[in-house]
Amino acid sequence: MRHISYTSMANGLSAEEFATILDHARDWNRQNEIHGAIAFDGRMITQILEGPKLKVDALYLRILGDPRHTGVVLQSRADIKESQFEGFGLTRMTPSDLYMIALSIVEKHGSGDSSAEPLVRRLS
Repeated sequence: MRHISYTSMANGLSAEEFATILDHARDWNRQNEIHGAIAFDGRMITQILEGPKLKVDALYLRILGDPRHTGVVLQSRADIKESQFEGFGLTRMTPSDLYMIALSIVEKHGSGDSSAEPLVRRLS
């Protein structure tokens, strides 16, 4: 199982647009067995994604290519035994709550990319 957490800027994204995107993301994540949490403060998005390795990596690569995200910073990418968010789908949290969870993840898994497999953007 893979864990990825990242932060990005989403300048110009309204609360209504974010809510619409979140509804779509919840459905897609549920279908792909991806769990996690997200916070949006009107400008910055912080998200934790956990689930099957290939699916989580592919989703993160999609996020990197999404023009709604700028300045994407990978906070952590690690191989984990179980999701902290199993059964929750995509939980919306306050930025401060998600930050506290991210700190505990970094303490447990380290920051940056500690996965055994490299994150490779495939050219098609």
